[in-house]
Amino acid sequence: MENLKLRAEDIEDITILSAYLQDAITKMGDITYQGSARRFIMMLNRYVWEDNCSDTDEFSLKSDPDDRKNCCRIRTGLHFEDVLAINSQNIAMSLKEHPLVLLSIEARKTPSETFLLDFIFSGHGVIRLECEIISGFMKDIGEPWSAKCHPKHKILNALQDDNPENTG
Repeated sequence: MENLKLRAEDIEDITILSAYLQDAITKMGDITYQGSARRFIMMLNRYVWEDNCSDTDEFSLKSDPDDRKNCCRIRTGLHFEDVLAINSQNIAMSLKEHPLVLLSIEARKTPSETFLLDFIFSGHGVIRLECEIISGFMKDIGEPWSAKCHPKHKILNALQDDNPENTG
């Protein structure tokens, strides 16, 4: 597996970053805002979604959720330049070791021509960046390691239950 390196320059690119970073785990101690440099930095343990299932060569709802051969994470750095402000909601900033699970990143343009990037975490936590432009970078660092299992979501479980080919 080759380490992933991505750049985000528009809202569509943020959608791609969000897909790769879904279910990444971080903590407040791994998040920094450098106000004078207008830079936001986050280190994450990214779930490697692009690692295909060995039996089907693709991720499948029919694949065994306990198949751990392909479940892995990798340390990933993410940073955004040209950040004007940062706010948070429902996140205990003082709990530096508390795990945060990133569910998605959403982006939109404001009437004042800036961009809002919302990092949405499990437990209704949000970190919002206001950016002059979208200028983001993501890079995997080091080697992947085995994860316990594929992340599970209620919607995937519901789809599996509705799948007539799923006999388990």
